[in-house]
Amino acid sequence: MSPPMPHTGYDGLNETSDAQQWGDIHEDFNGERLDIDGHPVMQKWEAPYMHALAELATSKGGRVLELGFGLGLSASAVQKHDIDEHIIIEANKDVFKRLQAFASRAPHKVTPMLGFACDVVATLPDNSIDGILYDTYPHDKDEQHTHQFKFIKEAYRVLKPGGILTYCNLTSIGVLKGEYDTWQELWEKTQLPHVRSCGFDDAGIKPFRIFPVTPAQDCEYYEHNEALIPVLYK
Repeated sequence: MSPPMPHTGYDGLNETSDAQQWGDIHEDFNGERLDIDGHPVMQKWEAPYMHALAELATSKGGRVLELGFGLGLSASAVQKHDIDEHIIIEANKDVFKRLQAFASRAPHKVTPMLGFACDVVATLPDNSIDGILYDTYPHDKDEQHTHQFKFIKEAYRVLKPGGILTYCNLTSIGVLKGEYDTWQELWEKTQLPHVRSCGFDDAGIKPFRIFPVTPAQDCEYYEHNEALIPVLYK
């Protein structure tokens, strides 16, 4: 019998939370990392990985929808590509202020939208978005591994036929990668069934990519040297 795999990842999320309060909690931001309510939301070491996600999400050009501004790592990368509009949804009011400042100096049109991902995307028209990059933070343990799929199910509607979607949930994958021997097993057991239930068919679910990362030594939520990049076409 194989010995149990060591626990990895972040287990400090609250058992339950009032998601609406998240928007009013002041951020702890020092340029290198972003913490909200004592939880590690994003750190600067993620930048190369965020750039890879942004490159994928902008590969169709047109209108790009980004969920979660954080440190602005992926947003800055999105702006380096030839796009028509960059819609960014952010729930936290402090972070949103930094997003507004970012929008004022961005080379391509940025449309900041304040609110929670599922609530705001519900106001967008069908078949109106060319690319989506989802990277928000779970509010409690109940949604740690699944919050992205709740959004993706709604976002499928706004994605144009042939449009592309990718997502990141390091707070989840940081735990799950410690439970599975291979990325393929992790994908097939914990991601693929949800992706299919969101509306993507096998023709649109392309082989995932693996990206090398170097987490900071004090990173609480990720300690692996690779990260997952899903590739989903409508």
